[in-house]
Amino acid sequence: MERIGAECLCCGQRRIVERGTLRLAGSTECPRCGYLGWAPAADLDESTRRALRSRPPERRRLFAVA
Repeated sequence: MERIGAECLCCGQRRIVERGTLRLAGSTECPRCGYLGWAPAADLDESTRRALRSRPPERRRLFAVA
């Protein structure tokens, strides 16, 4: 299966996951900050990253990037 980069939506920590298992990766907390939100790194640009990280973690899920 193809492997892709996933990025923590809180601190930017990256990890490699198999495509199709990002939901599973999203259910594991970030080893750096403990946050549970992950997105494919290729789908995020700098303005999206900045917008997500400027919001409090408890409100980030309301504006998830699909």
